[in-house]
Amino acid sequence: MIISYDQTKDKVLKRYDDFLEIVRQSGFPREDCLFTALEKQAAKIKSGKFCLMIAGEAKSGKSTFINAYLGTEILPMDVKTCTSSIIEIRYGAKFMLHATFSDGKKRQYTGEQEIKDFLKENAALDDAYRDIPIVTINNELIVAFKGERIPEGAIRNFLEWVKDENTHNLPQEEYEQKIRKYIQEKGPEWAKIVMKIDIEYPFESESMRGIRIIDSPGVNAGKEGDVTESYIESADAIMFLKPITGAAPNAKSFKKFLESKSVDKNKNVVFLVLTHTSSESQTTINEALDQYVKIFGVQQTGIRHGIAEEQIIPVDSKAKLYYNYFYHFSTEKIKARMKELNVEQKADPFLKLAWFEADGDKNDFLDSLRKLSNFDSIEQALNQFGRKAQFLVLDEFLERMLKAYTKIEVGLKDLIANYELKSEDPAKLVDKIEKTKNALTDIENKMNETVDGIVKKYASADSDGIIVKNANAVMDAYRDEIEKIDGKDDSGLDQLEKLSFRQIDKFMEFEKELQQAVVSECDKALKVLNDRNAIPNVTLEPDFSEEVIEKIKDSVREESTEAYTYTTGTCHKKLHKGQRFSQQKFFDLVKNDIVGRIDVIKQQAIRDLRSFVSHTVTIYTKELAHNADLKKDELNRINNDKKTAVQIAAMLEFLRKTHNTLISQKTEIERLKGGIDGNV
Repeated sequence: MIISYDQTKDKVLKRYDDFLEIVRQSGFPREDCLFTALEKQAAKIKSGKFCLMIAGEAKSGKSTFINAYLGTEILPMDVKTCTSSIIEIRYGAKFMLHATFSDGKKRQYTGEQEIKDFLKENAALDDAYRDIPIVTINNELIVAFKGERIPEGAIRNFLEWVKDENTHNLPQEEYEQKIRKYIQEKGPEWAKIVMKIDIEYPFESESMRGIRIIDSPGVNAGKEGDVTESYIESADAIMFLKPITGAAPNAKSFKKFLESKSVDKNKNVVFLVLTHTSSESQTTINEALDQYVKIFGVQQTGIRHGIAEEQIIPVDSKAKLYYNYFYHFSTEKIKARMKELNVEQKADPFLKLAWFEADGDKNDFLDSLRKLSNFDSIEQALNQFGRKAQFLVLDEFLERMLKAYTKIEVGLKDLIANYELKSEDPAKLVDKIEKTKNALTDIENKMNETVDGIVKKYASADSDGIIVKNANAVMDAYRDEIEKIDGKDDSGLDQLEKLSFRQIDKFMEFEKELQQAVVSECDKALKVLNDRNAIPNVTLEPDFSEEVIEKIKDSVREESTEAYTYTTGTCHKKLHKGQRFSQQKFFDLVKNDIVGRIDVIKQQAIRDLRSFVSHTVTIYTKELAHNADLKKDELNRINNDKKTAVQIAAMLEFLRKTHNTLISQKTEIERLKGGIDGNV
């Protein structure tokens, strides 16, 4: 079942508003770490934007697709756009463009015409140079030397470095001459090169306001993609556009993109979007789709990213643009406009056919265009696959809310029972309070003894300690994998780097798993102690949110004697530019360097995790003591309450009503969570 993320998000936030009212009515302490975690999660959900990156080949119609998807013409479509800079589009109160130039200067443009003129001039590559790696030349030579004379040796090394980027198969001499001519022509104008374009647009649609679009340059080919790696990392989904004509026979560019280290490193959802479908027969579309499913529909051995059949989507952006254009027209206005297009000979054949078959009916006409565009599949795919991470965030938020509801529910039951006892037999209440306080003190003392064993189990420095044992196992598995790589193969370095990035991911996953395991051990120990004393575990158990974990890690970092490093890769890219006198020797040097760096990361991970264990149990027992103190304070408050019998009866009625409302709302959240679970 595919459900709308935006609608689900609204429902979740509505349930949170209901929850806040229960918190107010029940007197649940807002300083409780469970509540503060929910507050921060709610703020993130409200402000979170879905980041969609658009990549693709020349003539795939990226600008047309983006305009069609956004529902308005923002990018110019009457030029052969193949941007040499990142373009980011997001919601803003006014239509504005912010440009960042290579000399660091920033300029702002306002007004539709001024912005479109700027984009036509700066967001398109010169036709004369569309078959050479412009982005790489700009970044590595022109901007790097800032107008100064570029040494001949540097140019020769660069030409050698990019010889494999000749994707248009120009004769080698012509390819090199074009690059030299471009350098000579553009070098003096280095400061005019636009590095980043940010566009703000006042979208009318609420759903568009929560989306950030990244139009990326050159991600489909080798070194051209280096500029986009950080954006790929932040993307929630990536759509790679490819014209459907001749699509399946020429699948190399998408395969190269799918297997690139930047895409492999980041666990994004990738879609293959086949464009220009309205000019093709349904048979051609089906054949191309079938061939792509056969090529990419199955996960390939050793490659992280395969794509499901549902992630290969044929669309026609022009049909969607026409749908957007005619949507607000009256039937008479559509008739008049279609006549004008026919007279001007500007009506696409598929548009004329759709209008003819609709026989003057606006709804049928729009429905035909909608089906031709197939953009409904784009939204469905994003909801089903691309928004999975965001659905999981909603799911986690609801899970934490249910935990808070359970904690409040137990507290309300206990409060009701204690006030009932106070009204019936105050002496029995005093006895119960004393026993509960003693039990809480006993739990605190025994928990302090228990955590010492947890620290020893995990953080022991010898090989029997879980941290050391697991870290060594992860590292040994990595060494075994890289020994299988053929260093003489041209793709050896890419394989090495991909495995190394995955290895860093594994260490991060290894850390996260052990962090969760330590907290889980504490929770289990606390539950056993609570069961002995018949005190509900949920009232004392600390909630270790992401923010609490980050605070612990920050305190660990402050005590570290070495830098805390988990991101790397820049040095690897530099090493790729070295002179390859011996492919095997070069590979071995890079391998030894990377293995050494990852070994440092392993040792740092071991040190950090040992510190993490000791910090975690300290904070855990501190939070436990805090929760126990809150419970003792509540018992004292009930014992000292001077309310009359009538006042207590009225309060009990209010508490029971609040409890019933809570149960109803909890059921609604469970139902909503079940729907999300079914979607992800």
